[in-house]
Amino acid sequence: MIKSEALTRVLECLIARNLGEAIAAMDSFLAVHPHQINTDRLFAIRTDYQLMADYWRHGFKDPQLTQLYDNLLKRMYVLYANIASNYTVRHMPFLSSLFYKAHMTARDWSPQVIKEDLESYVSDVALLDLEPEHTSEAKRSDLYARHYRSMVELFDYILTSGLWTDSFAAGIEDVLLAPTVDSNDQQLIISGVMLSAMSYFDVTKFRLLMHVYQQAKDEEVRQRALIGWVFALDSVIILYIYPEVRELLKSVLEDEHCCQELTELQKQVIYCINAEQDNATIQKEIMPDIIKHQGFHITKDGVEEQEEDPLRDILHPNEAEENLEKVEASFQKMIAMQKQGSDIYFGGFSQMKRFPFFNEMVNWLMPFDMNHPEIQTAANQFKGNRFLKTMMKNGPFCNSDKYSFVLAFEQVIGQLPQNVRNMLDRGEAAVQEVATEEIMKPAYIRRIYLQDLYRFFRLFTQRDAFENIFDVQEQKYIFFARSLFSGTPIEQHFNEITSFLIKKKRHRDAIEMLANYDLDRQDFQYFMMCAYVGQNPLKNYSRALELQPENERAMAGYARALFSKFKYQEALELFDKLLSLQPDKKSYLLNKAVCQTNLQQYDEAEKVLFRLNYESPDDIYVNRVLAWTLTCDGKYEQAEKFYEQLLSVEEPLSEDILNNGYCLWFSGRVDEAVDCFRRYLKETGQSKQFILDNEKELIRMKGITEPECQMMLYVL
Repeated sequence: MIKSEALTRVLECLIARNLGEAIAAMDSFLAVHPHQINTDRLFAIRTDYQLMADYWRHGFKDPQLTQLYDNLLKRMYVLYANIASNYTVRHMPFLSSLFYKAHMTARDWSPQVIKEDLESYVSDVALLDLEPEHTSEAKRSDLYARHYRSMVELFDYILTSGLWTDSFAAGIEDVLLAPTVDSNDQQLIISGVMLSAMSYFDVTKFRLLMHVYQQAKDEEVRQRALIGWVFALDSVIILYIYPEVRELLKSVLEDEHCCQELTELQKQVIYCINAEQDNATIQKEIMPDIIKHQGFHITKDGVEEQEEDPLRDILHPNEAEENLEKVEASFQKMIAMQKQGSDIYFGGFSQMKRFPFFNEMVNWLMPFDMNHPEIQTAANQFKGNRFLKTMMKNGPFCNSDKYSFVLAFEQVIGQLPQNVRNMLDRGEAAVQEVATEEIMKPAYIRRIYLQDLYRFFRLFTQRDAFENIFDVQEQKYIFFARSLFSGTPIEQHFNEITSFLIKKKRHRDAIEMLANYDLDRQDFQYFMMCAYVGQNPLKNYSRALELQPENERAMAGYARALFSKFKYQEALELFDKLLSLQPDKKSYLLNKAVCQTNLQQYDEAEKVLFRLNYESPDDIYVNRVLAWTLTCDGKYEQAEKFYEQLLSVEEPLSEDILNNGYCLWFSGRVDEAVDCFRRYLKETGQSKQFILDNEKELIRMKGITEPECQMMLYVL
């Protein structure tokens, strides 16, 4: 979005609640961008402010002063937001075109007329349904085309209309709650209201969306309104200019059902954010497996069919059945991802948004309707195609992907063999259907709409004209982390969301969440999660243990934190305590041995490690620790045997290469050590000095002198 630096200064003053400076900053802006109506409104605000200031300077104590000041701040914010919105529209060609198309018509935009037009459309459709199909088809096409153009104009008007008055918002709210208005129209209006309010917070639009969420009977309308008011939230503006909205929000959050829906919504938004990552997983892990076991292989030129080997059936008689099971397992993995909430179709359908259909912004957010005038050619052509009907009714796709599917289907159907087309007409092709009862669930409705929004913000060519809720850098998608939710009943769900983020390896987002906890909510799980994401682990594991002294996870975490701070003796004592609870747990035994090695208790460490090696001779973790302990203990020949094993794998760990170098150096095999160090430096890009600094104390203990160290640096 394009914004004016001068207007940003006005907003900064308003957030600081400095009305006088905000007036002065706006005065400076209007001096460069004169506009009579705005100048008159600023003059009225300045006059009222001056009267208030004069009254105060004369020593009068006005009991209404705070309220008057707050009202003036609100008036100034409305002026700012309208001017800023208009500035953005005028300086972005795409928004300018929408503005002029919608505002330069003779159409009456009053809510009453809008409602009458929408109700009239519903009546006209109902009357057409009573006429014979052959006589009403042309009328029907004309009606849908006119209504579509009307909705595009209404959407564009809402999007570029600036802030609303209370009366206008109340009128639109009536339209959105009216049972006589088509649900698809209501849903589209809500999307326009949301996008407008996201750009510049509008308290009237916010209240409208919240009221519709609370009162709507239509679940699709209700869920769009929920997403609308959540995405339109602006914590800063609400806290400093509209504090009464916080009370409204708290009252809504008293409803546990609302808190539960918001919790589900937050998780679903995260699944949207992960869409491209999930697509990468499908492309790199699942699809190659499916192709491989269906007799294909992937080359740089694409997918090629493998030639059949007549000996395979003889040598591997069960291979076909096993491959079928593997393909089924891969498909099931993908379906499981979808059931969890992953957007598994984003990657495929993102390539199908280049149709001219998607040049019209409104089509990205339009509920799917086979009567949409811009897909009528395909709709009429495939009216009797059962496969397409099933896909559009019960297919697991969001609305914009359904439009993509219909448009693509129209292009490819003619290239298919006739027998395949006949099969599709009869609906005999397999299709993944979603049960009707599932489609009607609020969670499913939300997920579909969120996927539409994600595609819009990610793929629409003019997406930069809008505030992007899915922007990874700004993290606005973590709405639970907004200060408005702190200290409200929804904090009872904070642990659930933070745990979810940690599970999804979104530690940066989890840290944002943890920063929003109220002090009263900082419980055992809070301290454990803080420590886990790296927020002062030593302190937070310690706090967790104060609350649950015998908790094994907390003890293990605290022991690791002590180890990371080189407090090996304290860590050893904790690992001994943990081993009293689970004497045979390998990770505890390994950590104990590492502590003993760092404390130079080599004999004790080796007893533990040789036992583990005896039980699991091929365990690389055990062998790695054992090799290093033997190196530290001066048992180089024994250590070297383990390093030979560790380095014999296809891609040995760089740490093993480095430690083998130390082992060779300490044992006097300098040239071989140099080869190891050079290999390590080449693979990791580390500096030569790192070789000496990494084990400075051990090198000194092994009797290696400074000249020897300098010569090692020279030959490296």
